[in-house]
Amino acid sequence: MAKFVVELVYGEDRDHRLEVRPAHREYSKDLAARGVLLAGGPYADERGAMLVYEVADADELRRVLDADPYTEAGVIAETTVREWNAVTGSWVA
Repeated sequence: MAKFVVELVYGEDRDHRLEVRPAHREYSKDLAARGVLLAGGPYADERGAMLVYEVADADELRRVLDADPYTEAGVIAETTVREWNAVTGSWVA
């Protein structure tokens, strides 16, 4: 399994994002319950968010991101994905 850090930058339409947010959060809760989303949440300035996923590979991550209601609604202006090798912390066995 691979871990990925994903940084989202929200688009300018805050009202539309807030309309979609409940569906996005339900989707995220489901991913967390399945162990796919290890952590996630918005930055304090609410301009974007950071999420950490554990998936088989980059292709699976792309499917997960594409199915996110935020992606489907077009409220994300920019997405940065980096594979991450965690070496310390509670996620590391």
